[in-house]
Amino acid sequence: MGKKFLSVLGTGRYKDCNYVYGEEKNKTRFVQEALIKTFCSNWTKEDKAIIFLTKDARKINWENNKEKGLRDTLKDLKNFSLSVQDVSIVDGKNTEEIWKIYDNIFNVIEEGDEIIFDITHGFRSIPMLVLVILNYAKVIKNIKLKGIYYGAFEARDENTNPPTTPIFELTEFDELLEWTQAVNIFLKYGNSKEITKVSMKNLQEKLRKNVDGSRQTKQFIDRLNDFTNCVYTCRGKLIENVKNNNKKSIACAYKNMEGALEPILDNESKVIKPLTPLFKKIQKRTFDFKNNDNVSTGLAVVKWSIDNNLIQQAYTALEETIKTYVCSKFNLDDSNYENREKLVNKAIKLKFQEKPESEWQIDEKYREGIKKIIDSLDESIIKLADKISQARNDINHFGFSKKVKDYETLSKDIEKYYEEFKEYVETNI
Repeated sequence: MGKKFLSVLGTGRYKDCNYVYGEEKNKTRFVQEALIKTFCSNWTKEDKAIIFLTKDARKINWENNKEKGLRDTLKDLKNFSLSVQDVSIVDGKNTEEIWKIYDNIFNVIEEGDEIIFDITHGFRSIPMLVLVILNYAKVIKNIKLKGIYYGAFEARDENTNPPTTPIFELTEFDELLEWTQAVNIFLKYGNSKEITKVSMKNLQEKLRKNVDGSRQTKQFIDRLNDFTNCVYTCRGKLIENVKNNNKKSIACAYKNMEGALEPILDNESKVIKPLTPLFKKIQKRTFDFKNNDNVSTGLAVVKWSIDNNLIQQAYTALEETIKTYVCSKFNLDDSNYENREKLVNKAIKLKFQEKPESEWQIDEKYREGIKKIIDSLDESIIKLADKISQARNDINHFGFSKKVKDYETLSKDIEKYYEEFKEYVETNI
């Protein structure tokens, strides 16, 4: 674990120029010297500058060749403690050689390294290769990317002597790639954990500097995380005017998420603009939660859970949404526990069991309400509710039930049950 500056040395006949990054200005032939002076001044001997060289680059620019080469230029740096290492690479003339370069670069990276990469020189394939290597190393070696830089000699100002050449930081393009991967995970699996992780990493410094758009982005990601966690934990009841309702209610969490998203969709700030198309994808993906009544929320959660292979949540949401639907059908408060369990759930079970009224074991104050539901409720919804209840119990009891279903059956059945109930609701409004 340490800090590493990685750079490919080219074969061009480099001339002196003033490399400029922010307030830093360094006169040199080599962008590597300018970058090391700018970003590596406090590095120790445990840290390394690693320069990758083809055979020609070694002759022309590494070793002294009429002019001092990069090797001695870095050796002569005053008050710098980092060590310098050169690594030979092939020319990259075919796919096989490009893979060899890939291995050369990847193999110098160690577990937990902090990496600065200079992509100014070398082959045209280097920038793409670097992005692939860095993202691979983030997973395999848990590295941290501290910066990607490019000395833009083609953008130099010839009106100064020597010419002034800007150094561009390209780290944000790697960050955009991280955002893209994280949002893609959310769109495919309904999991916002990676988006939260990326936001904490990429927004931290921007929040500290109060960069325009960073705070709004952070607020949206926080609200998105509330929403997905409410879904994961089946917070299906609409709870308004209660503290922390965004952590207790899917509908409230969705409303807060939408409220946090609206101000940033038209924001032209440097932070938000490239993320807007990604956030619009999230908005589209969560559109089914737009209606905040408990039946609509329940159906949206079941569909979401099926799409994201959250089978247990899907069964839980569907069974409870049937109770919600029956409550609304009989003008009962669907948020009231007694209505749901003592009336609706009891009526469903009794009707399925076909018990005569004389054998009912119920609280007498609910008798008339139960009779009304039993007399009016369709047989199809009763049978469906029982099948869902049995499957839910099988899951919730960890498979320790008399009739254990395999996971494929549970997955297929929940899709079928959802479609049956959805069709029933749409035709029995």
